[in-house]
Amino acid sequence: MSRNVGNIKILSCGYCTQLERVASKQGRWKWLHFQARCFLVPLQEGYLLFDSGYSADVGRIMQSWPALLYKTLIPVTIPFSQTAVAQLSELGISKDDIKYIFISHFHADHIGGLRDFPKARFICSQEGYQALKKLSKFRQVCKGFVSKFLPDDFEQRVVFVSTSNAQKLNNLTVYPLADLPNLYAVELPGHAKGQLGLWLKNENILLAADAAWRQTNLKLGAEPSSIALLFSEDKICYLQTLSALANWPEVQILFTHEEE
Repeated sequence: MSRNVGNIKILSCGYCTQLERVASKQGRWKWLHFQARCFLVPLQEGYLLFDSGYSADVGRIMQSWPALLYKTLIPVTIPFSQTAVAQLSELGISKDDIKYIFISHFHADHIGGLRDFPKARFICSQEGYQALKKLSKFRQVCKGFVSKFLPDDFEQRVVFVSTSNAQKLNNLTVYPLADLPNLYAVELPGHAKGQLGLWLKNENILLAADAAWRQTNLKLGAEPSSIALLFSEDKICYLQTLSALANWPEVQILFTHEEE
């Protein structure tokens, strides 16, 4: 399933099930599907994909310990027709047309489809990747990271975001992306170490990953529940990021897990 926002195409690539009340203190005690969405951004040549959603291999990859723990606690539904690579094919876009995949952070629902794109370069936070790499496999899964989702040649294809040209924008730190004019990585601390959003300057659209679950989280008193914040990397930074986004009204913000 896909839809457009400006020049961006939104792809819903699988989902998990969670209580709405976890996503917001004002939410209902009702089970909802939380989509793993990725975003297709056209470039002068080819495309950039913001995150990858899940792949059809998610069940096989997570059938052994400790990845099985993630699969058990967060059951995933992803038919092949909903994978990013299948939806792109329906749009007439080859997997080889994806020149870059911007990885907001390394939780499984954001990197589960990376192996489907064998020629893409990966853009991500070096801090976020290195912090997870040094952990044991069990501790990685406790952080939401399943290393088997990374292609074997990940380190040969990755381009870490350069932090040498940092700029401040609405109390957030942004970095221009080399060779990708008018695209900026945006630090969105709190949810996961090294989480980055992507600001499309010309369209004034911010792809904000998991900086919030819903647009309503930006309203005072409607932040995620204490349970959700308990599992965030840094609760204080999470709430500070929410505040910064809430005070950037002129930008259009798109989160990963919003309802369609």
